[in-house]
Amino acid sequence: MSMRADAHLHFFRPGYAAVMPDTCRRQLPDEVTLYAALAQQHAIEQVLAVGFEGQSWATGNNGYLAELAVAYAWIRPVAFVANPAQLDIAGLEVLAGQKFVGLSLYVFDDEIEGALARVDAAVWAWLEKRRWLISVNSKGLRWAAFVQILESHPDLRLLISHLGLPPAAEGAMAKAFVHQQLNSVIALARFGGVCVKLSGFYALTVPGYDYPHRNAWPYVAALVESYGVDRLLWGSDFSPSLEHVSFPQTIGLLGQMPFLTDNDRAQIEGKNLLRIFGEV
Repeated sequence: MSMRADAHLHFFRPGYAAVMPDTCRRQLPDEVTLYAALAQQHAIEQVLAVGFEGQSWATGNNGYLAELAVAYAWIRPVAFVANPAQLDIAGLEVLAGQKFVGLSLYVFDDEIEGALARVDAAVWAWLEKRRWLISVNSKGLRWAAFVQILESHPDLRLLISHLGLPPAAEGAMAKAFVHQQLNSVIALARFGGVCVKLSGFYALTVPGYDYPHRNAWPYVAALVESYGVDRLLWGSDFSPSLEHVSFPQTIGLLGQMPFLTDNDRAQIEGKNLLRIFGEV
């Protein structure tokens, strides 16, 4: 079996508390202990831990990830950035010293989108030169905010989370409709450093527990067509995904997609991300 690598997960202390802040069932054992056991079962060699501090219960997540990166070589974290306009080289150097390998951006409003446009060009150049990973959660037309950035820095390593969060599919979708919904994401495929995470399928179908999420498969087929399999990355979205599906199902749905070969899946499930980690 080829080794896998998880392109999208979260580790929080004391656990993912957005749904059940007082009784999170994954507080004991802690999330890292639980994931380490899953990694052993599913041959997962390295993970991209996505920082998030966008809600009060997640405050201090960057500091926690920095601790984990020192303690566990298999955890490769990206630091949450609340305001991209405040990024500077000195701050990036500090993050590099804490074993971060990139940044985590959540672009869902005009304020953050505007802040992206105010990031100093030297910051983008620093990130591009070091092949740092820019993990982004966003949706719809907001992906267009990265076109101008990528035109100036075409080798920037941008990782699009959750297929770009197109609308959740409630039934069969025509190919033209699929391409329309993914238009802003597909438009970024011309930049070689952009990759797409095949993650968060529970957010892409109605209901979210509709494994193996067949109604969302046309989105994947369209991304294979535009990006090729060498720029697609599997992500479990641990542990939020466990509210909807089992951990093995976050991997297993790829094996049921008839348009993916065994070779394709080996690349998507691990080889691609391990190659990218090697470039950082």
